[in-house]
Amino acid sequence: MEKKDIIILVVVFATIGFSLYRKYMKKKNESSSGSTPRKKSGRSSLKDQADDYEPYSGGNS
Repeated sequence: MEKKDIIILVVVFATIGFSLYRKYMKKKNESSSGSTPRKKSGRSSLKDQADDYEPYSGGNS
């Protein structure tokens, strides 16, 4: 293996480890904070918004 291959593998493993650590800490914080998880930020995501798309509504006739 060349030096750049080793560096790439180290970066990939560090990224995966950090991601797993964040998931673990998030799960640990939710379980220790109580039964009702609170949303910390005021921003909303697309999955929180209602899906009112109706593909066959017939509005383009």
